[in-house]
Amino acid sequence: MGHQTSSTLVRHQRWYAVLCLHVSWLVGVSLFKGLGVMLPSLTDQFSAETWMVGWMVAIVAGVAGLTGPLTGPLVALIGPRTAVMASGLALGTSMALSSVATSVVQMALILSLVAGPALVVPVILTRTLVGNHFTENYAIANGIASSGSSVGLVFVAPFTQLLLDTYGWRGTMLLLGGLCMHLAVCGALLQSSPISETSKHTYEELSRESEQLLGRKVSGKKKTSCFQAILATLAHQLGCSVCLRASFWLATVVLICFRFVPSLWLVYFVSQAQSMGFSAYDATIFTTAAGVGNSVIKISLGLAVDRGFLSLRWALLLSILGAAGTLLSSSWMKAYWLMMVDAFFHYGFVGVVSSLCDIYTRELVGIDNLGSALSWMELMAAILQLAFGFFPGKAGKLLNPLQQVYLFAIVLIIDVYRTGLNYLFLHGQWNHRRKLDIRRDR
Repeated sequence: MGHQTSSTLVRHQRWYAVLCLHVSWLVGVSLFKGLGVMLPSLTDQFSAETWMVGWMVAIVAGVAGLTGPLTGPLVALIGPRTAVMASGLALGTSMALSSVATSVVQMALILSLVAGPALVVPVILTRTLVGNHFTENYAIANGIASSGSSVGLVFVAPFTQLLLDTYGWRGTMLLLGGLCMHLAVCGALLQSSPISETSKHTYEELSRESEQLLGRKVSGKKKTSCFQAILATLAHQLGCSVCLRASFWLATVVLICFRFVPSLWLVYFVSQAQSMGFSAYDATIFTTAAGVGNSVIKISLGLAVDRGFLSLRWALLLSILGAAGTLLSSSWMKAYWLMMVDAFFHYGFVGVVSSLCDIYTRELVGIDNLGSALSWMELMAAILQLAFGFFPGKAGKLLNPLQQVYLFAIVLIIDVYRTGLNYLFLHGQWNHRRKLDIRRDR
């Protein structure tokens, strides 16, 4: 009876983790896409240039990624439930406070220092929990969980535009902040990871080894040994050792491509669509189509991967090529329906990359290192975003027409995607050769 109760709790917890990850992606898109919809209004309100407001959004996303490695120590200190609940409350509060900002700098400080860390902690934590709970059907579960971003695109963009027309940007930020606090409610459902007991046992062994090490040292070296033990414990909590593995960098290339390019698409798409002659209402309809495509294509390809109809690497390769191709073609989409179809497929392929990248990472680094790998990968992506997040808006100011600037940016983007493709091909060939060597040895 007790075993059945435990199994039921585990089944419930895995779907609670999926729900929490779904809501985490939803509130993240609510913030960034909401700011993207409000980009023209914020530019006029603060008398700022487009690239300044766009860079503010990139800074918020960048700071969020920089704090990613702190997720492990934070969860070890207060637990996953408290961490997600506190993040939800902090996120909603920061968005409400930003509604009284009087300059771009004030809004950037409030959102980057509070909302940034509050965004990344639940995303990394729940992605790790989902990876730990689902040993089977991981692609489908991760696709359902990450479809929160597509749900956000479907509903948040038109909802934000409605709030903006009714209450202005200050009222919109206040109401969106209240909605984001629902993440705290989802966090209350979480419990420990299924490998938490193993992790605790491992920590105890490290602690005993540290005590034995300190006991063998002479009294003159006790301070040095204690300092080394603290550094070793800190490095273990941060998961620094995963950065020394070549497999980590293979997965990092793919994730950096996904984080950098689609995040800028979210911020600048409405402004770009208006520059091409579409209305603000048309732009929100395009983002709604993008959200539908994100959910449909992501879950469909995830099902194909789980059922063995398509390998993980081929699904990644096709999705990366599809995302790059549709992004390139968007500059020539002058008709309403063509732009909608392009947005549908572009963000659909982007969603597949985001979902399968977690599976690819777990396959390369293993379940035990998944949380640490995701944290450091987010940090690498954040550095790129902080450095070049202003580029599309600044380029649009310096060069005209917009299509020429957009094509120039796309050349750089496709070059990044091409790098990811090269790494994927090389790793696939390396795996194939290793399997051949194993068969020969047998």
